[in-house]
Amino acid sequence: MSGFFHAYDLRGKFPDEISVDESEKVGKAYGTFTQAEKVLIGRDGREHGEKISEAFINGVLSTGTDVVYAGTVPTPVIYFGMVKYGIKSSAVVTASHNPPEYTGFKFCKEEALAMSRKGGMEQIESIYDSENFEKGTGSREAIDISEDYIKFVKDNIELERNLDIAINFGNGVAAVLGKQLFEELGCNVETVNEELDGSFPNHLPAPGEEEAQEQLQEAMKGKDLGIIFDGDGDRAGFMLPEKGYIPEDEVLALFARESLKTRKGKVVADLRSSKLVPEIVEENGGTPSTTRVGHTFISEKIHEDPSIVFAGELSGHYYFPVFDVPWDDGLFSAALMCRIASEEDLADLVERLPEYPVSPELRIDCPHTAKEPVIEKLKEEYSDHELSTVDGVKIDFEKGWALVRPSNTEEKMSVRCEADTEDDVDRILDDVESTVRQLIKSLS
Repeated sequence: MSGFFHAYDLRGKFPDEISVDESEKVGKAYGTFTQAEKVLIGRDGREHGEKISEAFINGVLSTGTDVVYAGTVPTPVIYFGMVKYGIKSSAVVTASHNPPEYTGFKFCKEEALAMSRKGGMEQIESIYDSENFEKGTGSREAIDISEDYIKFVKDNIELERNLDIAINFGNGVAAVLGKQLFEELGCNVETVNEELDGSFPNHLPAPGEEEAQEQLQEAMKGKDLGIIFDGDGDRAGFMLPEKGYIPEDEVLALFARESLKTRKGKVVADLRSSKLVPEIVEENGGTPSTTRVGHTFISEKIHEDPSIVFAGELSGHYYFPVFDVPWDDGLFSAALMCRIASEEDLADLVERLPEYPVSPELRIDCPHTAKEPVIEKLKEEYSDHELSTVDGVKIDFEKGWALVRPSNTEEKMSVRCEADTEDDVDRILDDVESTVRQLIKSLS
């Protein structure tokens, strides 16, 4: 079995886990698997990205499947391109927010439906392991999607007034069109870490990184809004000059409120989110719903249920079916947040949201091999509590809850708590964190 096949993508270190040879073999497996005549392919800005992409493309072509190559573009631009041009299959060569030594692949089926383990990844892995590949000679063409994507966002988003914003691109691929997009929307843009650099010399490309927030904060003076993108542009985080980083629970609430202005319907959030989210959804005439963590699971829900108007995860993935964006799109999310800021006092909106004590998502080092045993032992340790096992294990306490779940992409175990008071949060977190750390140590 191949250790770099995960729940909803492929990810591993280059070249030890995913080399050029492995990449070509993945391309052969994907080309054999897909029933589409052509595959739309793009990549992020990592230093080994071109080598990995070319090897993967060669693998796909060798199965007789055609390739449309979009080059170095943000991941959501590929999703948009699939729908815009009617291409029924796509692959993005990216490791998102992971450190620079990582590489990986994200696959989509028709209408930008993210591919899950059961939705195709398992079959691709089986083909990869068997090496029973189709043989043929596919054709290759190049395509430029960026201008059409910018026009699409502008057609959907109009600002009431010009904004002064600062953007930390984190040296990620969103920089290839991000500044142009926001300037065309009517923003005055100051950039941080705009140069595309796959070694990520300043900080890891993730909105939750403290260094990313600190570097953006320095550029925030006199600005209306700050934006941080991840490495491949499908996630975004937001800052205000006085408040600092806006917690993702509050961002979910703001986007739910905005989406429900256009059409009433269902709002989906992952099960880590605060009770703030369903409360705001119901206040604005929507129906709250929860799902397990992972963008493929939300993507599948959206494609199955036309009543969903907005969906989001605490990791900063946001989806807007109500605006014809049923994919996770950091750039569109940021454009919509700019619209909200241009129409209302964003700081005041955030200030008026109810506050519930919730811990940050604690991420604890945990080998992949120890993840399942740790979860099973946790169920035993807290068997006298009410438990939910939809994704990891969610433990109900008298005055709150704790969620412990394994990361799908990293050797990490995450812990998050919510409770009635800050003291209750601290008490629950101390209890659960110490138990998780002891179990990881004993089972690793």
